[in-house]
Amino acid sequence: GALATAVAAALAEAPAASGAGSSGVDESAVPIDEMLLEALVKVAGGVKKGTTFPSHLPLSDLRERLVERMSAFHRVTVEGEAPLFKKGALKLIHIHLKRAAGHNKTHISGLESFLISPDAVAQALKVKLGCTTAVLKLPGNNVKEQEVLLQGHCLNEVVDYLRDAYCIDKKWVVLPTPKKSG
Repeated sequence: GALATAVAAALAEAPAASGAGSSGVDESAVPIDEMLLEALVKVAGGVKKGTTFPSHLPLSDLRERLVERMSAFHRVTVEGEAPLFKKGALKLIHIHLKRAAGHNKTHISGLESFLISPDAVAQALKVKLGCTTAVLKLPGNNVKEQEVLLQGHCLNEVVDYLRDAYCIDKKWVVLPTPKKSG
């Protein structure tokens, strides 16, 4: 919010103020005002009586502390749609190959992280591969994600489809590890 903007602005001004020919702030001892002190120096919880806080810190320390206090976010942009901002790391697409009741199955989950509709993928792969597909809810109480279930082991075909239709590189897909024969 406003605090993060103020901290970023204060840190951005420090290097600009110490530019050549300027009598600005020394990068080795940046003065800390109350806002920077609250945001980057004081930690949550009670402060012991008699604790003193620095009035100056090196710019490199301030940057380190700022990064430590930041939350991880990611942004997914799709042409023609508003970008999706979410807290935390990006969830990758998982492809699992399973065998149940004598049938091979391919499970695809995590498509929603990339703003891909599981129903659209199921329909397209049904036509493209000529196999039975289903869209199922993932197990759990508050889980909103769904998985696409395909009849047969279609690993390479699914990876190719995601690359060709949605420009999803292989690095964003978790593939099953091949079993080692001993």
